Amino acid sequence: MSLFKSREWWQGQAGCGDEEFDTANIAIGNIDNAPDKLEKIVVGSLSGVLRIYAPLTKGGSHEDLLLEFQADAPILGVLMGTLVGDNGTYLAILHPRKLAVCSVTIETRTKDTGAVYTVNQVYQHKLERTACNMCIGKFGGVKDKDFICVQSMDGMLSFYEQDSFAFARFLPQFLVPGPLCYLPSTDTLITSSSSNFVEAYRYQTLAVSTESESKDHIKTGTGKRLRVDWRSNIGDNVLDIQTFTDHMEGGTTIFVLGEHNLFALRENGAMKYMKRFEFNPSCFSPYASVCEGTINLLVVSHSGTCYVWQDTTLAWSSKFLHTPVSVTVLTQGSVKGQIVSMDDTGRIYLFYLGTDPSLQTPKPVETRDINYAEKDQEMARLQQIIRENSKPIDHSPKAKEQSDFSLFVEPINGLDVVGVKHDESDTEYPTVTVKVNLRCSSKISLDKVTVTLMPEPPFYAPQRSIVLTGVGGNSMDSMGGSLSYRTYTFGSGPTSMATFSIYNTGERVAGDLSIPLVAHYTNNHGSPRSVHNSVHLPLGLAVAPCPPEKSAAYKITIETNKAPVNLVELFGEVNCEAQGGQPACIGLSFYSGETITVLAAKNSQKYRVQSDSFPGLHVVLQYFITKLRRYFEKMGGLPALSISFPGPIPLEEYFDILDTRFELRQRQRSYREMLSQRAQQFRAVQRRLLARFKDKTPTPLQNMDTLLEGTYQQILAIGDADLQTTKALELADYQLSTATKLLLLLVRLWCPSLTDKGAAVLESCLSPVVNHGDDVGWEETVDASVTLLLRTCLAKSAKEQSVGASNLKLPSDTTKLKKHIALLLDRLSKGGNLSLSQD
Repeated sequence: MSLFKSREWWQGQAGCGDEEFDTANIAIGNIDNAPDKLEKIVVGSLSGVLRIYAPLTKGGSHEDLLLEFQADAPILGVLMGTLVGDNGTYLAILHPRKLAVCSVTIETRTKDTGAVYTVNQVYQHKLERTACNMCIGKFGGVKDKDFICVQSMDGMLSFYEQDSFAFARFLPQFLVPGPLCYLPSTDTLITSSSSNFVEAYRYQTLAVSTESESKDHIKTGTGKRLRVDWRSNIGDNVLDIQTFTDHMEGGTTIFVLGEHNLFALRENGAMKYMKRFEFNPSCFSPYASVCEGTINLLVVSHSGTCYVWQDTTLAWSSKFLHTPVSVTVLTQGSVKGQIVSMDDTGRIYLFYLGTDPSLQTPKPVETRDINYAEKDQEMARLQQIIRENSKPIDHSPKAKEQSDFSLFVEPINGLDVVGVKHDESDTEYPTVTVKVNLRCSSKISLDKVTVTLMPEPPFYAPQRSIVLTGVGGNSMDSMGGSLSYRTYTFGSGPTSMATFSIYNTGERVAGDLSIPLVAHYTNNHGSPRSVHNSVHLPLGLAVAPCPPEKSAAYKITIETNKAPVNLVELFGEVNCEAQGGQPACIGLSFYSGETITVLAAKNSQKYRVQSDSFPGLHVVLQYFITKLRRYFEKMGGLPALSISFPGPIPLEEYFDILDTRFELRQRQRSYREMLSQRAQQFRAVQRRLLARFKDKTPTPLQNMDTLLEGTYQQILAIGDADLQTTKALELADYQLSTATKLLLLLVRLWCPSLTDKGAAVLESCLSPVVNHGDDVGWEETVDASVTLLLRTCLAKSAKEQSVGASNLKLPSDTTKLKKHIALLLDRLSKGGNLSLSQD
């Protein structure tokens, strides 16, 4: 039997149907003034039902319900005290617009029905404002009687000296009501404000302050303005406030329960100690400790776990059967020291901690001699099992699992016959149809396969993602809209073909003709898997034939060891026409307007690609080199084709794009800082204006409304400028990415000694992936990567290798980065080896 599970002694269901209960809806005491001083449990619901229980028998029965009374209004809270002059215990019931004080008496007592209890109203007070909560105490130091203080929803404290109204006061700087508690030792009322302060008001200060007619008006008189006695900033939303007096030590501690912390304050508001919880508390209750100088606290979490704290030390924890909204300890009754809890549905439990006594005596264990040889063999066998099961498990996908599902793309034969018009102009943009085949050799079909195509502008796919269900096996279904598919048998398993449509939007020059394609699925063992491939688009989707241009701003010349080829034949899929009857010059035009010219020398083995757009050179040059290699591979013969770039590397043009992107990034950062400053100023002006509007004495605004309007207009203007800069930065990212791809391609042609592994290392350091949304920008990461190469495999001396790495932060300019890139290319041209191995 677990020690850490609470034991139920009694339970009762106060609520039925849709009744709800809160923290203040329960009170415990000798409400009927019985001679045996047996404590009763009084519960009032928000539906207006009052019930009184006397937990006499273990487990609970219907006879424990002494009284059930239906009030004419919801019950917000119940309290017990000496509220009438005869020194008896009476019940205070708080309604939204009424405060009623009632007596509970035994009207008749018979042998058959037992005692019959009745509720008689002694007096009541009508409330001018909607009530929130109340507290009871001997205000002003009176003896043998209790007074009541009611807090309204708009922050007014109304004091009632039994059957007569005393006075009412508004709390200063009030926004929402908080818990209310009375501290008898200092005659102080304690509450919390919406700014997370615990505030204390002396009763005498409340009594002599200016009488309040309304929240925004105070009569002029001889009294004083209401001031707080002390306040303590706890920085947490207050859930409950309770006080506890240690009669042995003679001091009173104020306990404040927050959403994440528990605070213990002294009588003057000074912090005694604080305890931060790793859970969300629901309710708490302090009670006397058996250790001198300490106080025990019951704290219940929203998960139903009760923690017993001795000051800041956890003494015990126990699991409750429910999540209560109120918890306390019965100090008197049939069984002393029980925990009383109630949840929001009205379920009441009486718990005790510990275990139930065992009624069975365990049999003595038979003693026998130990066979040490058998024990040694058993130990060796168990250690062998442990070693076998302690081997590391390889969770990587197996090759067989990958072969069960494959993804391949059919070659694209050409453009579609009919194009598409996606803007207001009459321009018809080309489209292509991509056919993706999914093959599953598994006998069990895959439940869900998501095929995603990820094109970048200017290419666009109306449907980027397709969801297929039942892939493989004997069926194939589709989800996701206009998907054309069919299932057939191909090779070792059924194959399904899905169709995508891609067209050119004409927004910018094309940077690459390869589009990533990925399929996500869950295999038969429940493990997520993905298969990657790429779609290679035809050049005709990016460019169209046009007349060539003689002059251009950017020119790239490459050399080969073969005779020039017919450019019209090489670019056959674009349908280019020879200019002047010579097949040595063709013109291509991007759909965004830029023109590219490809020239072949008549008397030498050189080719030139030129254009007014530096990023636009990459896609045509890459396509041209690929087609040239395929052409001579098909022709055969020796020597093999050799393509080289004589240089120089166009670093100035590349650095211009880099500087443009860096300036936009700095401009965006300055806009974000200005926007943060203006937003802070806007909130400060709002707080000032709100304080002026809440002030009971009207004062001039001192042009703060004009300042608020001006700041608002500045925020809108800066936001629009930041939006425009973000759009320009996205285009600059794309241009820098395409220019980096062109630079890497030229370096491969410029340095014949650069191996494939070295080219991969160079591409990982001088990355063509440019993202503007990252915290660490492209400039910082590339500078750190290039610096690493210069200090390791490309270092000239041990002095360069000893220099430490710098922090990744935004530089003030790009001078250092450009210097490192130029130095990297210079050392590569002199035979540098990009190898990070230790060999």
